[in-house]
Amino acid sequence: MRRAFRPGKILCGLLLIVAALPLQARVLRMDVDVLRSGAATAQGLRVQLDWPEGAATGELRLEAERIEMPALGHVHRRVSWQCPLERSADPGWKCEGSVRSAAGGGTLALSLSSAQIEAVLAASGARVRYDWQAAAPDLHRVDLRAVPVAWLEAFLASVWEAGQWSDGQLAGRVDLQLPANAPLAVQTDLQLSGVGLETPDGWLAAAGMQGRLRLDYRERAGQPAVDVRYEARGGEFLVGSLYVPLPETPVAVDVQLRGEAGGWQVPAFAWRDGGVLQASGAARFDAAGEVSDLRLSMALGELATARDRYLSGYLAPAGFADLVLSGQASAEIDLRAGELQSLALGLGQLTAIDPRQRFILAGAQGDLRWTAAAGAQPGFLAWDRGALFGIGLGGARMGFTSADGQLRLVSPVDIPALEGRIRLDHLRWQPPGGGQGTRFQLGATLEELDLGSLSQRLGWPPFTGTLGGRIPSARYEGNVLTLDGGLAMQVFGGTVSLSELVMERPFGVAPTLSADVGIEDIDMEPMTEAFGFGSITGRMDGRISGLRMVDWSPVAFDAWLGSDPAWKGRRRISQRAVEDISKVGGGGGLMGGLQAQALRLFDDFRYARLGLGCRLRDNVCAMSGVGSAGDGYTIVEGAGLPRIQVVGFRRRVDWPTLVARLVAATEGQSPVID
Repeated sequence: MRRAFRPGKILCGLLLIVAALPLQARVLRMDVDVLRSGAATAQGLRVQLDWPEGAATGELRLEAERIEMPALGHVHRRVSWQCPLERSADPGWKCEGSVRSAAGGGTLALSLSSAQIEAVLAASGARVRYDWQAAAPDLHRVDLRAVPVAWLEAFLASVWEAGQWSDGQLAGRVDLQLPANAPLAVQTDLQLSGVGLETPDGWLAAAGMQGRLRLDYRERAGQPAVDVRYEARGGEFLVGSLYVPLPETPVAVDVQLRGEAGGWQVPAFAWRDGGVLQASGAARFDAAGEVSDLRLSMALGELATARDRYLSGYLAPAGFADLVLSGQASAEIDLRAGELQSLALGLGQLTAIDPRQRFILAGAQGDLRWTAAAGAQPGFLAWDRGALFGIGLGGARMGFTSADGQLRLVSPVDIPALEGRIRLDHLRWQPPGGGQGTRFQLGATLEELDLGSLSQRLGWPPFTGTLGGRIPSARYEGNVLTLDGGLAMQVFGGTVSLSELVMERPFGVAPTLSADVGIEDIDMEPMTEAFGFGSITGRMDGRISGLRMVDWSPVAFDAWLGSDPAWKGRRRISQRAVEDISKVGGGGGLMGGLQAQALRLFDDFRYARLGLGCRLRDNVCAMSGVGSAGDGYTIVEGAGLPRIQVVGFRRRVDWPTLVARLVAATEGQSPVID
């Protein structure tokens, strides 16, 4: 009859029976459904002992369908072990021989007595030693040497259910307290070698982890409590957006975890990476694993190193994957119930260079403080020099104050630029909160910016004169920049205004821009001179409606540029301008009343009106002019004698072709159009 058997320690009951057998017994066989002890549980157990009469040793054969060993974290199936059994002192028993299971083979040595149980499993260079002492019956000690983490999968899952351990090896000690009427307790002192792990949701992943792990796991009031001390010496890990390639120099990590109803509390944590990063604080995680409370204080002493080691996971998605940083920075964050309460940012001789030439900031220093409380917090930001999209900026110092969730500029600030100045009239910043993302609002005035310098920076034709204008209000929210009220600039004696301006991902990948542009009362004579175009006198009006640009290249617009019908002054167009406009329109000049050769006798001509339109869609421009001319369109309508008329003959022109014509016209070339 088969039955459950509980001897107290695995095999002890079997060996006591053997000890009581008469010496003439030769073979003992036993089948047991379940054999349980604090060290292991065996199911489907079959034992056979051959002990020849008068022999000092016997041959033990053990087979089991399943053996669970909580102390080792093992579950073995289809186990077969054979060894020579012999008596030892105390009195006790010992047996060592080959063992096989569904997972593979090795050797197992077992020594047990009333005072001690010792088991050593070795296979493929790995070794696990289990020790139990009667003097401390609740303590189970496991020593590891070059043990694959897969061997300890069940044990590791009991400590951290969500962790999925993969590659690597462990060495060191694991102490387990397994009292009959008390919770499990674990202490470890392990060396990690090439260890990898991940969570099913992908929130955490690690590979090649090297270092020393000391862990203390226990339960308090029915909730787990874990203290972790890890000295890292290489590897890499990803937590959310934080990607960290660890150096081979030591990085010390200390974390206290306390389970609580609906989440985890972190009473204290610390990260110490020499002069690169020092961080400490406390936190709380809700049931979904999101941070609800956080107190964090950190100092980045070497931004050039910290940029690759700690900041790349945040810079790349924001469009600054190759940003060059140097200097120092510090930060303090206070988050409660998921809402930011205060934020402080310190900068010391910070230099930030964008290789894509979107901005440069050099010698920045600051002490910026934001608070959700009512009490005002002062701060400042200053820099020695900078640049924005190639436009050089002089040094400046800004005073700030914060209260009630907003950071505000104390007073207007002048920033030298392009031999003039940019005055920052107002500025307000609000961090994410209340269901809204980061919000940013500013107003600025441009005063007497040198057009020649601006043209050189932006690769434009060499304009002359000054540029001025005003941005009443610009808002940034949800990675979208919007100009409220538009932007007006005075140029070439007239006005260029931008309205409905919206820019998505201004500093990110593939930025997009949409706007309407109004052009009013531009003096064409200095404008055509600046563009290297033939001379035209008079005033020009125009519009660019529905402008849309992707990565700073136009993909759609409806544009019209034409002479101002209200202009009462001279309307003259040079022979060179006639030729240049003909190149752009893809047509030619037609004359009435005179032979074409007579054109060369005149330097300029009178015109009644001129204009050119382009409606861009799908990389093709639908062209138009001031009137129709058969299948073509009139670009310049002459007046008086000699009478000149410029006609374009192709109403649909590829956008790249039109751009090539414009470039050729301003450079005095004759383009080849296929």
